[in-house]
Amino acid sequence: MNTKNRIASLSLAVGSLAVLISPSAFGEDAKATPESVYAKYHQTLLNAKTVDEVTPFMCAGRVKEVNTTPKEEKAMFFGFIKETCPKDVHIVSSTIDGDKANLKLIVGDGKPVVLDRPILGKVKEETKGECAMVLENGEWKVDKESWKSSSVSVESDAPPADAPKSN
Repeated sequence: MNTKNRIASLSLAVGSLAVLISPSAFGEDAKATPESVYAKYHQTLLNAKTVDEVTPFMCAGRVKEVNTTPKEEKAMFFGFIKETCPKDVHIVSSTIDGDKANLKLIVGDGKPVVLDRPILGKVKEETKGECAMVLENGEWKVDKESWKSSSVSVESDAPPADAPKSN
């Protein structure tokens, strides 16, 4: 075997070994960020059949809440969360302060979407969210996720400038 072939074979062997012993080969993420953990959590939530598939991503306090919820309620709440969970979520920004992180989230491209609602007619809807995360035992965990949608009618005119303002 000539020198070039030996070097190529040795390089291939070393590269293969590095891939095999890297943390990611064992399902571990050596430098998991709040963003990467949230992305895995969200994808798992979308595909999960039970809440138990999602609890590994949750902080200890949330797992305790889930585990102490009666079985029937747990299934009902999980079904509601799955049904209302936005599908196309993007992280717009994140801040880390010690062992806490806060992610700002949007649905889709963040622009309002026009929807035809049976009772309200056409509305422009915008959905934004936040996810608070905590660092537990060196791993980022989801503490609290919240979403807010705002809708405005597309078909109605703006109120007159002299109309009384409601509080």
